[in-house]
Amino acid sequence: MKKTTPNGPGPREKIYPPGEILSKELPKKPVGKIRFPERRERTLLSPLVEAYHTEDNRLLVRAVVFIASKDLKNIDFSIYQNVYIGLDTKPKFQFFISYDLLESEEKEYHIFELDFYAKEVPFITDFTEIETIETFLWDIDPVASRGTVTNVGSAIP
Repeated sequence: MKKTTPNGPGPREKIYPPGEILSKELPKKPVGKIRFPERRERTLLSPLVEAYHTEDNRLLVRAVVFIASKDLKNIDFSIYQNVYIGLDTKPKFQFFISYDLLESEEKEYHIFELDFYAKEVPFITDFTEIETIETFLWDIDPVASRGTVTNVGSAIP
């Protein structure tokens, strides 16, 4: 019988998330670290996200992401915004926090705080229509992506 399985993974092409890149300077240094001594997976940890309508009718997103220690050497975040109309005819926002993940089993993660505003789109006249957003940590090489759905809070002063 002839073997048909490839001999392991070959080089992978980078796959960037859908949507438009948001132009904003993102932090290059972590604000702290956390350990998960029993962790055995090589997957991303889901981001912790909150979103708010602001008094000036903008949509503010604040996210905390956990990046494995080995991934810090060349950390370069990009944030992409994707908007589509759902089956319920309401606009849906997705945000992708992307970077290149190294495939390694990690127990220590660095904490990064990111905050950004959603970019206006022509078919949305009022950000208060947005009730939930989806935010993903996206690996561009790609091993995995992890995400979360977040309710949008009321206007903040």
